Amino acid sequence: MKKALSIILALAMLMTLCVGFGGSAEIKNFLQIDEETASTINMSAYMGDFGPDRKYPLPATGSWINKGETIEGGWFPSEYMSFDTENVKFGARSLMLKMNKDFQHMSASFYMPSEAFEAGKTYTFQAYLKTNKVLGTEGARVHVGALDYNHGAVSGWADVGAELITGTKDWMLNSVTFTMPASNEGFIMTFNCQIWASLSGTAWFDGLAVVEGDQPVADYASIAPIEAPSAEPTPAPVAPTLNGEPSAWAKEEILKALEADLVPEHVNGSYTTDITRSDFCDLIIKMIEKKSGKAIADVIAGYADAKAEVSFPDTDSANVIAAAKLGIVNGRSSGAFDPTANITRQEAAKMLALAAKVLGADITASEVAFADADSIYAWAKEFIYYVNTIGVMNGTSTTTPPNFSPLRTYTREQSILTVYRLFNAL
Repeated sequence: MKKALSIILALAMLMTLCVGFGGSAEIKNFLQIDEETASTINMSAYMGDFGPDRKYPLPATGSWINKGETIEGGWFPSEYMSFDTENVKFGARSLMLKMNKDFQHMSASFYMPSEAFEAGKTYTFQAYLKTNKVLGTEGARVHVGALDYNHGAVSGWADVGAELITGTKDWMLNSVTFTMPASNEGFIMTFNCQIWASLSGTAWFDGLAVVEGDQPVADYASIAPIEAPSAEPTPAPVAPTLNGEPSAWAKEEILKALEADLVPEHVNGSYTTDITRSDFCDLIIKMIEKKSGKAIADVIAGYADAKAEVSFPDTDSANVIAAAKLGIVNGRSSGAFDPTANITRQEAAKMLALAAKVLGADITASEVAFADADSIYAWAKEFIYYVNTIGVMNGTSTTTPPNFSPLRTYTREQSILTVYRLFNAL
């Protein structure tokens, strides 16, 4: 018998680790050989990656290896191991192994790290198989093996193969059951599509799956191919960090505002100091972008009352210009913006209310009684009534009615928590 030849189609199914083998789903992976998924993996990048350093290949979006890199450029001529679009069970094509007198053994192999499987647990490896005139002492089948990192034997493991199929058979489910050793660490599981000890014939394989338990699953209708995780892992959320210590009454809401990513970095700190006109614009614009899900330029483009051109001689801040275009802020009578000046409570109320209007809110509200109503400027009353009614800005005293203190300056912590409240109120 001629020396066995094999080609390693090295799809290291690290993605199964991410899906997990301990869940309730019965079928853990399903491989379709279609044009889209077959064109994304280069086998040559994976050869030799199964060493002691455990450098498994990254998960890929595809299910099978690129034809051009592994079959036409592999050990077998493409007419003997290729993808076939005419004999297909699932997807767009199947894997075809074709024998002749020069190739008595052929095996297309897939790899999964042993840690993807639970120690001592039983699984079934299955695939649909079709044959045409397979002749020889054995035949076509699926097969499961294991290799240590030096491609040697694994303690507690014996290779197992499914029923050997010869002759001409239409698509049938071919499966083999295997039980993991008591230790599931430090080796590689191999899942093989074989045509073995044959003199002639053709075999097609499609719909590979690994199933929990000792029985194959025949109904593929509801099974979708598993999706590989992103090559770039999603970063873990970063806990919000205070830059200093705010007042006790403001701390909880400031932390929530930080968690919601509503606070520009340069505004996160010195919480009890008065906020500037420019910094308040930065807070407002960031909130509008977060709430709308749009870049501020797109918000401006879609806002009917937006001003076309705005400029100030004393600032070129993009957020100040954006807030002015949206009508949220105005310049001074001199035409300057005065970016470093502080704002008053009634000015804050106006900007908060007009930001809500930009986001589509109806900012009309009934009159609210304040003990210091005579101190509130006429232009500010409608805005104060609105933000007070929706719970964004409260009074400054416990009297009935309370004071509003319209001319009092506004601190950073007050600005942060009221912007956060408005974000949640809309």
